Amino acid sequence: MFRYFCADDCIEDGRVVVTDGDARHLKTILRAQEGDEISVVTESDEYRARIEEIRKDDIICSLEEKIERNNETRINVTLCQGIPKQTKMETIIQQNVELGVKSFIPLITERTVVKLNDKDREQKKLDRWQKIAKESAKQSKRNIIPQVEDIVTVKELVERLKNEDAKIIVPYELEDMKMLKDVLSEPKQDYYIVIGPEGGFDIKEIEMFKEIGAHIVTLGKRILRTETAGIVAASVVMYACGEMN
Repeated sequence: MFRYFCADDCIEDGRVVVTDGDARHLKTILRAQEGDEISVVTESDEYRARIEEIRKDDIICSLEEKIERNNETRINVTLCQGIPKQTKMETIIQQNVELGVKSFIPLITERTVVKLNDKDREQKKLDRWQKIAKESAKQSKRNIIPQVEDIVTVKELVERLKNEDAKIIVPYELEDMKMLKDVLSEPKQDYYIVIGPEGGFDIKEIEMFKEIGAHIVTLGKRILRTETAGIVAASVVMYACGEMN
Protein backbone atom coordinates (compact mmCIF):
# COMPACT_ATOMS: atom_id res chain seq x y z
CA MET A 1 0.00 0.00 0.00
CA PHE A 2 1.29 3.46 -0.92
CA ARG A 3 2.60 5.43 2.09
CA TYR A 4 2.27 9.20 2.24
CA PHE A 5 4.40 11.03 4.81
CA CYS A 6 3.26 14.41 6.09
CA ALA A 7 3.28 16.65 9.17
CA ASP A 8 0.59 16.36 11.85
CA ASP A 9 -0.87 19.73 10.92
CA CYS A 10 -1.56 18.54 7.37
CA ILE A 11 -4.54 16.63 8.77
CA GLU A 12 -7.65 18.82 8.77
CA ASP A 13 -11.20 17.66 9.46
CA GLY A 14 -10.25 14.03 8.90
CA ARG A 15 -8.76 14.71 5.48
CA VAL A 16 -5.33 15.11 3.94
CA VAL A 17 -4.25 16.51 0.58
CA VAL A 18 -1.53 14.58 -1.26
CA THR A 19 0.59 16.98 -3.31
CA ASP A 20 3.66 17.32 -5.55
CA GLY A 21 5.66 14.21 -6.46
CA ASP A 22 3.55 11.91 -4.31
CA ALA A 23 0.39 12.95 -6.14
CA ARG A 24 2.10 12.49 -9.51
CA HIS A 25 3.38 9.06 -8.48
CA LEU A 26 -0.08 7.95 -7.38
CA LYS A 27 -1.71 9.16 -10.59
CA THR A 28 0.84 8.29 -13.27
CA ILE A 29 2.79 5.33 -11.90
CA LEU A 30 0.30 3.56 -9.63
CA ARG A 31 -2.77 4.57 -11.69
CA ALA A 32 -4.69 5.29 -8.50
CA GLN A 33 -8.46 5.63 -8.69
CA GLU A 34 -11.03 7.25 -6.42
CA GLY A 35 -11.90 4.73 -3.74
CA ASP A 36 -8.37 3.24 -3.53
CA GLU A 37 -6.71 3.01 -0.13
CA ILE A 38 -3.35 4.48 0.95
CA SER A 39 -1.44 4.78 4.25
CA VAL A 40 -0.93 8.26 5.67
CA VAL A 41 1.99 8.54 8.09
CA THR A 42 2.36 11.69 10.22
CA GLU A 43 4.96 12.55 12.85
CA SER A 44 2.89 10.81 15.55
CA ASP A 45 0.33 8.49 13.89
CA GLU A 46 -0.44 6.26 10.93
CA TYR A 47 -3.84 6.05 9.22
CA ARG A 48 -5.61 4.01 6.60
CA ALA A 49 -7.06 6.52 4.16
CA ARG A 50 -9.25 6.39 1.07
CA ILE A 51 -8.90 8.52 -2.06
CA GLU A 52 -11.91 10.81 -2.31
CA GLU A 53 -11.05 13.02 -5.25
CA ILE A 54 -8.26 13.11 -7.81
CA ARG A 55 -7.69 16.67 -9.03
CA LYS A 56 -5.25 18.17 -11.54
CA ASP A 57 -2.50 19.02 -9.03
CA ASP A 58 -3.37 17.04 -5.91
CA ILE A 59 -5.41 14.23 -4.40
CA ILE A 60 -7.87 14.52 -1.50
CA CYS A 61 -8.03 11.57 0.90
CA SER A 62 -10.26 10.91 3.89
CA LEU A 63 -8.85 9.18 6.97
CA GLU A 64 -10.79 6.06 7.85
CA GLU A 65 -8.86 4.33 10.63
CA LYS A 66 -5.85 4.88 12.86
CA ILE A 67 -3.36 2.03 12.53
CA GLU A 68 -1.70 0.95 15.77
CA ARG A 69 1.69 -0.05 14.41
CA ASN A 70 5.25 1.00 15.15
CA ASN A 71 7.94 -0.32 12.84
CA GLU A 72 10.73 1.78 14.33
CA THR A 73 13.62 0.52 16.42
CA ARG A 74 13.90 1.43 20.10
CA ILE A 75 17.52 2.47 19.57
CA ASN A 76 18.82 5.32 17.42
CA VAL A 77 21.51 4.42 14.89
CA THR A 78 23.21 7.14 12.86
CA LEU A 79 25.45 6.11 9.97
CA CYS A 80 28.33 8.53 9.35
CA GLN A 81 29.44 7.52 5.88
CA GLY A 82 32.59 8.58 4.07
CA ILE A 83 31.24 9.69 0.69
CA PRO A 84 32.04 7.01 -1.89
CA LYS A 85 32.38 7.31 -5.67
CA GLN A 86 29.60 7.12 -8.25
CA THR A 87 26.13 6.20 -6.94
CA LYS A 88 27.22 3.98 -4.06
CA MET A 89 25.87 6.44 -1.48
CA GLU A 90 22.38 5.90 -2.86
CA THR A 91 22.66 2.14 -2.31
CA ILE A 92 24.08 2.68 1.17
CA ILE A 93 21.18 4.94 2.18
CA GLN A 94 18.56 2.69 0.61
CA GLN A 95 19.71 -0.48 2.34
CA ASN A 96 20.35 1.09 5.72
CA VAL A 97 16.94 2.78 5.74
CA GLU A 98 15.41 -0.67 5.18
CA LEU A 99 17.42 -1.96 8.12
CA GLY A 100 16.23 0.77 10.51
CA VAL A 101 19.01 3.37 10.57
CA LYS A 102 17.42 6.67 11.61
CA SER A 103 19.83 9.27 10.24
CA PHE A 104 22.83 9.70 7.96
CA ILE A 105 25.82 12.06 8.11
CA PRO A 106 27.77 12.24 4.81
CA LEU A 107 31.45 12.53 5.66
CA ILE A 108 34.43 14.14 3.92
CA THR A 109 37.65 12.40 4.94
CA GLU A 110 41.33 12.67 4.06
CA ARG A 111 40.92 9.96 1.43
CA THR A 112 37.54 10.96 0.02
CA VAL A 113 37.85 11.01 -3.76
CA VAL A 114 34.58 12.84 -4.45
CA LYS A 115 35.03 16.61 -4.33
CA LEU A 116 31.99 18.78 -3.68
CA ASN A 117 33.42 22.28 -3.85
CA ASP A 118 30.30 23.75 -5.42
CA LYS A 119 27.44 24.47 -2.97
CA ASP A 120 24.79 23.94 -5.63
CA ARG A 121 26.24 20.56 -6.52
CA GLU A 122 26.44 19.63 -2.84
CA GLN A 123 22.79 20.57 -2.28
CA LYS A 124 21.71 18.54 -5.31
CA LYS A 125 23.48 15.51 -3.86
CA LEU A 126 21.78 16.02 -0.48
CA ASP A 127 18.37 16.44 -2.12
CA ARG A 128 18.90 13.27 -4.13
CA TRP A 129 20.00 11.29 -1.06
CA GLN A 130 17.02 12.54 0.96
CA LYS A 131 14.70 11.47 -1.86
CA ILE A 132 16.26 7.99 -1.78
CA ALA A 133 15.70 7.86 2.00
CA LYS A 134 12.05 8.80 1.55
CA GLU A 135 11.45 6.21 -1.17
CA SER A 136 13.13 3.50 0.88
CA ALA A 137 11.14 4.47 3.98
CA LYS A 138 7.92 4.01 2.01
CA GLN A 139 9.01 0.65 0.63
CA SER A 140 10.09 -0.73 4.02
CA LYS A 141 7.03 0.65 5.89
CA ARG A 142 8.99 2.93 8.18
CA ASN A 143 7.10 5.28 10.50
CA ILE A 144 9.60 8.07 9.87
CA ILE A 145 11.70 9.32 6.99
CA PRO A 146 15.34 9.09 8.09
CA GLN A 147 17.18 12.39 7.81
CA VAL A 148 20.22 12.92 5.60
CA GLU A 149 22.14 15.67 7.37
CA ASP A 150 24.58 18.20 5.94
CA ILE A 151 28.00 17.06 4.76
CA VAL A 152 30.73 17.45 7.40
CA THR A 153 34.47 16.85 7.73
CA VAL A 154 36.01 14.36 10.15
CA LYS A 155 37.15 17.24 12.37
CA GLU A 156 33.61 18.66 12.49
CA LEU A 157 32.15 15.23 13.26
CA VAL A 158 34.63 14.63 16.08
CA GLU A 159 33.81 18.03 17.57
CA ARG A 160 30.11 17.19 17.47
CA LEU A 161 30.42 13.70 18.92
CA LYS A 162 32.86 14.39 21.75
CA ASN A 163 30.05 15.39 24.13
CA GLU A 164 27.45 12.89 22.95
CA ASP A 165 26.21 10.23 25.36
CA ALA A 166 26.42 7.61 22.65
CA LYS A 167 28.46 4.62 21.57
CA ILE A 168 30.72 5.61 18.66
CA ILE A 169 31.84 2.67 16.54
CA VAL A 170 34.56 3.00 13.90
CA PRO A 171 35.31 -0.14 11.86
CA TYR A 172 38.96 0.00 10.71
CA GLU A 173 40.71 -2.45 8.42
CA LEU A 174 44.03 -2.27 10.34
CA GLU A 175 42.40 -3.13 13.69
CA ASP A 176 42.71 -6.87 14.34
CA MET A 177 42.02 -7.29 18.06
CA LYS A 178 38.89 -5.46 19.23
CA MET A 179 35.76 -7.01 17.73
CA LEU A 180 32.43 -5.26 17.32
CA LYS A 181 30.67 -7.75 19.58
CA ASP A 182 33.09 -6.83 22.37
CA VAL A 183 31.68 -3.29 22.62
CA LEU A 184 27.99 -4.24 22.53
CA SER A 185 27.70 -6.01 25.89
CA GLU A 186 26.22 -2.89 27.50
CA PRO A 187 23.40 -1.53 25.29
CA LYS A 188 23.06 2.20 24.67
CA GLN A 189 20.18 4.26 23.34
CA ASP A 190 22.26 6.04 20.69
CA TYR A 191 24.87 4.65 18.31
CA TYR A 192 27.05 6.33 15.72
CA ILE A 193 28.67 4.05 13.15
CA VAL A 194 31.50 5.78 11.27
CA ILE A 195 32.58 4.29 7.95
CA GLY A 196 35.49 5.44 5.81
CA PRO A 197 35.39 5.85 2.00
CA GLU A 198 37.02 3.46 -0.48
CA GLY A 199 40.54 4.24 0.74
CA GLY A 200 39.67 3.84 4.41
CA PHE A 201 40.61 6.24 7.21
CA ASP A 202 43.99 7.91 7.61
CA ILE A 203 45.71 6.95 10.89
CA LYS A 204 45.49 10.59 12.04
CA GLU A 205 41.71 10.40 11.75
CA ILE A 206 41.62 7.17 13.75
CA GLU A 207 43.63 8.89 16.49
CA MET A 208 41.08 11.74 16.53
CA PHE A 209 38.27 9.26 17.07
CA LYS A 210 40.23 7.47 19.81
CA GLU A 211 40.67 10.77 21.66
CA ILE A 212 36.88 11.11 22.09
CA GLY A 213 36.45 7.53 23.29
CA ALA A 214 35.29 5.94 20.04
CA HIS A 215 35.55 2.17 19.72
CA ILE A 216 37.90 1.20 16.88
CA VAL A 217 36.83 -2.31 15.84
CA THR A 218 37.38 -5.03 13.29
CA LEU A 219 34.53 -6.55 11.30
CA GLY A 220 36.45 -9.76 10.67
CA LYS A 221 39.36 -11.10 8.68
CA ARG A 222 38.00 -10.10 5.29
CA ILE A 223 38.13 -6.53 3.97
CA LEU A 224 34.65 -5.18 3.27
CA ARG A 225 33.76 -2.58 0.68
CA THR A 226 32.64 0.80 2.02
CA GLU A 227 29.09 0.10 0.82
CA THR A 228 29.08 -3.22 2.69
CA ALA A 229 30.73 -2.21 5.97
CA GLY A 230 27.99 0.12 7.18
CA ILE A 231 25.12 -2.28 6.74
CA VAL A 232 27.13 -5.12 8.34
CA ALA A 233 27.99 -2.99 11.38
CA ALA A 234 24.44 -1.65 11.69
CA SER A 235 23.01 -5.17 11.40
CA VAL A 236 25.24 -6.44 14.21
CA VAL A 237 24.24 -3.50 16.43
CA MET A 238 20.55 -4.08 15.70
CA TYR A 239 20.87 -7.79 16.46
CA ALA A 240 22.80 -7.22 19.69
CA CYS A 241 20.11 -4.78 20.86
CA GLY A 242 17.27 -7.19 20.12
CA GLU A 243 15.96 -5.31 17.09
CA MET A 244 16.02 -8.24 14.66
CA ASN A 245 13.97 -10.75 16.63
